[in-house]
Amino acid sequence: MKRLLTLLNFAALALSVRAQNPAATLKHGDSLFFAQDWSAAEKAYTSVLTDTSHNSIAWNRLAFSEYNRGEYPAAMQHYQKALTGKPSAGLKASVYPRMARVNALQNHADAAMANIDSAIVYGYASYTDLDHHDFDKIRSDERFKQLRDKIYFTANPCMANAQAREFDFWAGEWNVYPTGAQTLVGHSLVQIVSGGCALLENWDASGGVSTGKSLNFVDGATHKWRQSWIGSYASGQQDFVDGEYKDGAMRFTFTTTDAQGHNIIGRFIFFNQGPDKVRQFNETSADGGKTWVTSYDLTYIRIHK
Repeated sequence: MKRLLTLLNFAALALSVRAQNPAATLKHGDSLFFAQDWSAAEKAYTSVLTDTSHNSIAWNRLAFSEYNRGEYPAAMQHYQKALTGKPSAGLKASVYPRMARVNALQNHADAAMANIDSAIVYGYASYTDLDHHDFDKIRSDERFKQLRDKIYFTANPCMANAQAREFDFWAGEWNVYPTGAQTLVGHSLVQIVSGGCALLENWDASGGVSTGKSLNFVDGATHKWRQSWIGSYASGQQDFVDGEYKDGAMRFTFTTTDAQGHNIIGRFIFFNQGPDKVRQFNETSADGGKTWVTSYDLTYIRIHK
């Protein structure tokens, strides 16, 4: 009997400690949650959360632990609890897409769409989450495609900007030759970067003669294309400005100086010659545009892998 009383007293003391310091138990639950020990995290959160608890973060983490254990009805119940605790917009943007996962897994398409739509209202931008296999049952639904596109273009507004897409014809991997010749003079990898707001050129001349990079973007000050080039050779910095795409070509202008310090104006043109070919043409004038001299004339041929 004495041993039984001792055990009962110990249990009562443990409950009292938990009641007096629930934060300690939540901290333990959080450590298990971040370790992805879903079973133990679920037990830890359940031990401290009561029906009247308003800790939205804890309810959200309990629900996510239950989701990972396949306990979908319990997860949905506790996601709802998280929403009743006056959560921040950021937390709502976490809860609603998690609810959408559970609904999608159960093929509750309408509910999942409503969840995603609510997530968007609160700033949800993690469109790659929607590529998870949890959404496979509703992926072919046109509404799902439209919602994903909406999130994607909100996160990457340049991808929906027609002007920012004008230079995409140059994106890709290329072998480069003098126009009209078959001698390989270099290799270029042109990447769409910064969420579609820029193109990054990576140039390597044959034989390691030189390397260089350029960043190409719509200049916010002029609303025209700009290329900033940095080459490995002496005086290898040049800005090409006032770029406009017209008549099937991206056309820049630039200014520089010759060896004697005289001002020179230039034209730098990228001709879009179809899906697998781009001609890059650079010419300069030392007499204000009366006469022009070709600096280089190159043809880019796309590499297919």
